[in-house]
Amino acid sequence: MSLQIIDGPTIPAGESLSEGVDCSAGQIVRITVPQEFTQANMTFEVSSDGALYNAMFDPRGNEITITAKPDSGIALAGEPWVRTVGWLKLRSGSRDHPVSQREACKFAIALEIPDAR
Repeated sequence: MSLQIIDGPTIPAGESLSEGVDCSAGQIVRITVPQEFTQANMTFEVSSDGALYNAMFDPRGNEITITAKPDSGIALAGEPWVRTVGWLKLRSGSRDHPVSQREACKFAIALEIPDAR
């Protein structure tokens, strides 16, 4: 296995939702949160094709939520939902209670990529 780092996505200043990023090449193992991030929980929107996005929930109806802190890395290896992501948008706050960012926040996403055989 090897790591591929995706440079982005970005949540623009004054917004709570990033643009979409293609994560289909592997499994998400880490999200790097920039120091400019206004601390909030993080939730997600997912898409199969990069066009139509939906909020991500678990089978019990709970919005997938992680704690995000500025200037940190969030290890996600082993979380079952990361295997299901094709395209991804990051949201500060929740679908019902978004948190606008004071500054533009550019994240990085690490994917674990299977080695070619």
